[in-house]
Amino acid sequence: MQYARSLPRRGILLLAALPLSLAAQDPDATVMGRVLSARDQRPVQATVRVQGTHLQQVANAEGRFVLTHVPPGTRRLWVSAIGYRADVRDLELAPGDTAHITVLLEESVFQLQEVVVATGSFGERTLRETLSPTSVVAAAALDRQLDATLSATLRREPGVASGSLSATTAQPVLRGLSGDRVVILQDGLRPGDLASTSLDHAVTIDPLNARSIEVVRGPMSLLYGSSALSGAINLVRDEIPTHRPDGIRGALTAQLSSVNRGAATGGYIVKSVGPLVVRGEGTLRTAGDTRTPVGPLPNTQTTTLDFATATSYVGHSGHGGVSYRFYDNEYGIPGGYVGGHPEGVDVAMQRHTLRASAEVHRESGKWESLEANIGATAYRHTEFEPSGAVGTRFRQSYLTANAKARHRGLFGATRGAIGLDLRWRDIRTGGTLRTPSTSDYGVALYAVQEYGSGPLRFQAGLRYDYSHYEPEEQGVIFVGGQQVPIRPRSFASFSGSTGVLVDAGRHLQIGASVARAYRTPDFIELYSDGPHLADNSYTVGDPSLKAESGLGVDIFARLERSRVRAEVAFFSNLLRDYVFPSSRGRAIIGRQGGRPLFQYTNESARFAGAEGSLTINLGRHLLLESTASYVAARFTSERAPIPVIEPPDTTFVQASRFPPFIPPAFGNVELRYERPSYFAGGGLRWAAAQDRLGDFETRTEGYAVADVHAGLRVLAGGRLHTITIRVDNLTDAVYRDHLSRIKEIMPQPGRSLNLLYRMSF
Repeated sequence: MQYARSLPRRGILLLAALPLSLAAQDPDATVMGRVLSARDQRPVQATVRVQGTHLQQVANAEGRFVLTHVPPGTRRLWVSAIGYRADVRDLELAPGDTAHITVLLEESVFQLQEVVVATGSFGERTLRETLSPTSVVAAAALDRQLDATLSATLRREPGVASGSLSATTAQPVLRGLSGDRVVILQDGLRPGDLASTSLDHAVTIDPLNARSIEVVRGPMSLLYGSSALSGAINLVRDEIPTHRPDGIRGALTAQLSSVNRGAATGGYIVKSVGPLVVRGEGTLRTAGDTRTPVGPLPNTQTTTLDFATATSYVGHSGHGGVSYRFYDNEYGIPGGYVGGHPEGVDVAMQRHTLRASAEVHRESGKWESLEANIGATAYRHTEFEPSGAVGTRFRQSYLTANAKARHRGLFGATRGAIGLDLRWRDIRTGGTLRTPSTSDYGVALYAVQEYGSGPLRFQAGLRYDYSHYEPEEQGVIFVGGQQVPIRPRSFASFSGSTGVLVDAGRHLQIGASVARAYRTPDFIELYSDGPHLADNSYTVGDPSLKAESGLGVDIFARLERSRVRAEVAFFSNLLRDYVFPSSRGRAIIGRQGGRPLFQYTNESARFAGAEGSLTINLGRHLLLESTASYVAARFTSERAPIPVIEPPDTTFVQASRFPPFIPPAFGNVELRYERPSYFAGGGLRWAAAQDRLGDFETRTEGYAVADVHAGLRVLAGGRLHTITIRVDNLTDAVYRDHLSRIKEIMPQPGRSLNLLYRMSF
């Protein structure tokens, strides 16, 4: 523990030393040119970047750009703009060269090549180069889909469903799995909140100022954490700048929503002063109670304040910087549903995060780059009774640090990486919550290798994790009528994945991967023994729980042609000793009379299904886009009958074969007309009925809901202005989501007019 507590000092010293090595040799080459529309030769304010470096610039109002300090050799240049097909070209640059180029961008409704995935161990790469089913929401798609939460913004992506108690607490569900089985990252680091421990805890990431959101599904996401068998989500905002802008760059955004009288405003600004780059960002969001077609849903208001500031030194061969972020959210949890507090609960949470990051590139030799990150978070979460009295309190101190070295050509690999992840956490609990305060830490080592760069590529990764939990209180927990002592627990195991990607010709790729996942129980699953105010439940942990282990298999095909893009994936995840809260009766009296009792237990289960997306260019500017997702989950181990206590009698019912809260088949289909200066579209979001019910669940009917959108993009005064109008649930239809904990008392939100204005400069 003393070593773990010294990690902040050691990490800060390491990061402070790295920027001293960023100064590099004199500038070697220059790339300058102009970006024009191929149709009418008009200037395009495109983003121009050199892959694998910190060089990036936005072309000016005349479409001109100049990139200096470009290292010699073969360099890949990316030129992209909303409404155009990206231009990707390789330049051969000798020392002292000045390359003059003209880039002609073709108008296109497809936004394919320009999307660069930042999540992962190998740095930037295109979607076509990823060995997992992957989707990225950025640029025009982000403007169309942007919502108040991360989960709502991703609701049109394949494999992504949303579990919630209210719109504010919506959390992503990937392939039927949720909680910490879905790794949520912000610029590659975990935010340090407690969202994964309970559905009433909101995710402390606001998407308003995101540059892109990446969703990596399947076993290869284990590179981001041993428990990430279902996938990883990374919101990219470049909080610590890694590129030097020319002049001042940024964006201002305003968002309105009629369904909850919601309003949000925010933006960011980036400016360089020599080699120093400073960045400021802020968001203010407010909303009232959500309106449904049958009336308002009380106590669903929210007020969120989120701001950050950062400074970074950006040299010719790397960067090093620090940032501070403050996040404050006050929101309501509705009441009156089965398992909910009768009168609702108010929640106040705050998060302070200090982060440092550094990266050094090498232009020659076996080692390509060295990267290090450290984040320290102080998180506070308080749940209030309707009277204003404190019901539950959490305070968390969280430290995460990682170091990663990328190489090329070692051990016969085309590229590879080795890394170290460290985590330390101290949680203080209070109020009526009877989960003891707990400290825990974890250490992980991993290595990943990739072989081949042509039609056949192979990737393999191995990870070792060690975790230790130290509760501060002694005692016992009654589990199945037996006394189990509260005690420290340690867990350690290997996880790993292998994958192959084959270029089958005619723009078709086929990939497959296999992975072993590993997840330790969380402190609540181990030590909880008391009521939880926000969801009105009595949860009982088990200090003797086993760690989960999973075997995941994923097979996918990807097609990218000039008029068609498609991706389909089939998966099977076998989870041994799956940890979940087993319902022990809806009318139990005894402890905290009347509250439903949930006992964390180990079962084995299989999650299998398919998902896919299809985009067809029906004409020069007309596009048809659709997604579909399906997962079937079933327990594979025998389950004990469930007691239902109704004094003076106790009866037993057969436990369900199906895990609870599994989404039915769902998807969307949309027709869009897209031009660089304006766009419009409409479509349907749909879900099938869910008949595979967990313990005490009720059947949910299927639905189809219409949405429409339209917008303008105007270039004026060197600034890009985007206005997007979206109407969700156009017909004000009454429908219910199977993953909503309040579906029994209220349907999903009614018709909502949403307005988004964004000015980029």
